[in-house]
Amino acid sequence: MLSTVPKFLSLDDVQHWALDSLVREGEVSAPRGLATRELLAAGFCLENPRARKIANSSRGWSEALAIGEFAWHVSGATELAPIAYYAPRWREFSEDGEHIRGSCYGSRIFGKPSNGPSQWDRLIELLRSDMATRRAILTVMQSPEDTLSVTSVDVPCVSSCQFLVRGHKLHAIMKMRSNDVIWGLPYDVFLFTMIQEMLACELKLELGSYFHIAGSFHLYERHIGLAKSIVAEGAGQWEAMAPMNTTDELEPFLRFEQDLRTEGSSRVELSAYWSSLAAPLWRHAKRVRDRLSV
Repeated sequence: MLSTVPKFLSLDDVQHWALDSLVREGEVSAPRGLATRELLAAGFCLENPRARKIANSSRGWSEALAIGEFAWHVSGATELAPIAYYAPRWREFSEDGEHIRGSCYGSRIFGKPSNGPSQWDRLIELLRSDMATRRAILTVMQSPEDTLSVTSVDVPCVSSCQFLVRGHKLHAIMKMRSNDVIWGLPYDVFLFTMIQEMLACELKLELGSYFHIAGSFHLYERHIGLAKSIVAEGAGQWEAMAPMNTTDELEPFLRFEQDLRTEGSSRVELSAYWSSLAAPLWRHAKRVRDRLSV
């Protein structure tokens, strides 16, 4: 039996519920002196993880940023420039102006340490050996230094992500210490449902539900007006993404993204699914070129 947390069919529905709850019921708090409204130990279930795009126009969600962040994370990168290309705001979280130290989730998941395989490779090996295991956990927050620093400007929001196979379906359970529902939530869910689908594809399993639990769901007071506009508009006319049919083209897709970002074009050929991810990146690259040519 699945959890009794609130269940939703789309990420748009999740966003509407979360923001409405925060505006109406959020308690006032001010970590680091920043006024917020907050719900503690909040969670939800996204029953269709492929419905991971935001259609609500008031939000101004960027598909190119969501896909660009996905590419950056699964490449295992820590460099600032590739992700700042899509969202300059990432520069605020770099302590040396060149790297992201804490929120580089992909580096921690897909990066290969000198003493062995990546967490991702070990996760796949574990699940292939025991599909019923409760130990299939990717750990993002890996040391006290990740959270117990007074001066750090970049502390990981994600703690861990657990995967459970039940009834031939791969379910994901995301655990977060903190979640900004305006800026973080739509992109975090997009990223980790994509990773969930990658894993299901690797293991030839059906895609199950995505569960999301945060110690603090919060909304900064400066975003109250935007939150009310999003809630007033309501959930958009969402459309689920097509199923991921293979991960074999992940590396070519990452080469395509790098070529487009650094050279402005790419000759890498991709199948229909991966081309659909590439299209928003093409449009973003054109906007960047047009802006630079002015």
